[in-house]
Amino acid sequence: MALLIIGSCSILLSNLPWAPLANIMQPAAPLFNTIFNVTTGIMGLLTAASVAYYGAQEYRQDVFVSIATSVSLFTLSQYQFTAGGGYQLNVEGLGTSGLISAILIGFITLKTLALFKAKKITIRMPKGVPDAVSESFTSLLPALFLLIIFSILVVVFHFNINVVIARIMSPVTYVLNSAPGYALYHMLCALVFFCGINSQVVIGVAMPFLMQNGAMNEKAFQAGEQVMFAATNATDAMIWAGGTGATLGLVILMSLKAKSQYFKKLGRMSLAPGVFNINEPLIFGTPVCFNPLFIMPFILTPGLLAAATYLMMQYGIIAMPHVANLPWTTPSFLIGFLMTGGSLSTTLWSFMITIISMLIYFPFFCIADKQLYEKELQEAQTQEMA
Repeated sequence: MALLIIGSCSILLSNLPWAPLANIMQPAAPLFNTIFNVTTGIMGLLTAASVAYYGAQEYRQDVFVSIATSVSLFTLSQYQFTAGGGYQLNVEGLGTSGLISAILIGFITLKTLALFKAKKITIRMPKGVPDAVSESFTSLLPALFLLIIFSILVVVFHFNINVVIARIMSPVTYVLNSAPGYALYHMLCALVFFCGINSQVVIGVAMPFLMQNGAMNEKAFQAGEQVMFAATNATDAMIWAGGTGATLGLVILMSLKAKSQYFKKLGRMSLAPGVFNINEPLIFGTPVCFNPLFIMPFILTPGLLAAATYLMMQYGIIAMPHVANLPWTTPSFLIGFLMTGGSLSTTLWSFMITIISMLIYFPFFCIADKQLYEKELQEAQTQEMA
């Protein structure tokens, strides 16, 4: 994610929204484009390595051998049969277009290495041979087996793993790239967080698809073509104004409108973190989590905002994101500006998101605040009588 953010910021710096500054920075555009190509442009390759790295630790495999095998297989899978009868490396496949392929190949590598080791299908070295040398020979057979299988698939059958995976995963892609599906995704994130489970369990499923959308937008923008995808990581961060559940509106209501001392203090304490999309103090302090009073606005608000954002981008009412990955702690109103290169329409909408959040949360906040205020009055009267 750090490299994706660097790559996205490079696109922003090479296409600044203010013309005088953009002209000054124009000579540096090749530099920023190069940074983009070696960050976002090789994200699939880095993913193949990272899946192998963390998986090798989990399965107690040799880390270097796992990484080397996974990267080799992934690179092999990106060779394509050309019209001239030869084979050529699909450089674009090394980026986010091969991201899901990289994840799959990483798991195949790990499982195969673990299976061969468990079944003791290895070349055994005599005692006294250093462990590093012995481990290399232990992994030789499974690595050779995988390379032969993948070579046959690519060379003999002209197998294109990216195309096959895209077809298999097309239902997920279709769901995320539609207004109802994008809204459902945001509502599921809010639902699991309402139940005390980090929304990352849902985001983790959608992340590869959002990253692919974002990378395609960035490449299209870089090439002067039309940007096509509304559902990206940056769009998500704008919709989550205040964090999961789009709770910045609720924080502002607590800070400005609360009669109860508890809500007023909690709102003011949560305001600074909320601006940067950190809402755990609010979620567990209100509490919103497992609170029947807040379940409806907490789940519906992000769903409505996601659907509205998607539809307005699709119909050209607000600009689509061409900077796909920004730090999730970036304030929502800044993300609308940055991800579109300074588009006024999307920037204004990013402010409207918080206002709409306030309007939706308002009646539920009033009920909760009234209940708490009356409780505080009763407690104060009890203390006076005592």
